[in-house]
Amino acid sequence: MALSSNKRSNSTEEVATTEFSDISSKLEIFLLTALLKRSFSVKVENLNPFLSIEKINLKEIVHLNPAVEPLSWMLGSWISEPLGEGSYPTIKPFKYMEEVQITHVGQPILNISFNGFNPETKKPMHRECGFMRIKPGTNKVAFISAQNTGIVEIEEGEVKDQELTLASQSVARMSFAKEPHVQQITRTFRLTEEGKLEQTVFMATNQQPLLQHLHITYTRSS
Repeated sequence: MALSSNKRSNSTEEVATTEFSDISSKLEIFLLTALLKRSFSVKVENLNPFLSIEKINLKEIVHLNPAVEPLSWMLGSWISEPLGEGSYPTIKPFKYMEEVQITHVGQPILNISFNGFNPETKKPMHRECGFMRIKPGTNKVAFISAQNTGIVEIEEGEVKDQELTLASQSVARMSFAKEPHVQQITRTFRLTEEGKLEQTVFMATNQQPLLQHLHITYTRSS
């Protein structure tokens, strides 16, 4: 019985050692992933921190496509600071917080998402996602976006240094969208000397001319 007890004890110790080794290995991979993300100016995509070390392939490091290099200053995760401000003749002035993700996967396209929240209740507000690309050999930019208000639009404009100006070329909406109907949108993105991202949005509806609707400044969070 003593021998059997010793075997069980040794078996338990072996299992514990194996589990500890697995945890250490996973931690090592996690730290390596974080190091890769911080060490390269390019974005690391689809790199699972819990893969075995043998399965990590450095070819998975995705470099920014040269076609969108003029927009590289927009890349990153951003958070509004201070709160954004909104106004329009048909609504009460309001403040909002917003998170922005601007990423790439190696294609000649930037992936963009805006997630707005009520700063007090943290309830979701405006949502917008889309794609941005540049016409080859030019500084002409197109932004295709869909909004949770039922609007889908295409904006086009130009990027000059660290400023991007866009104006809607087409605006479509779901058949049961409430009035007033948006007719036109223009927006400007600008990187400030302090490294913050500013966005100013103008809007025209079937009831109002083109007027400033939103202004917000973002601080890079990653």
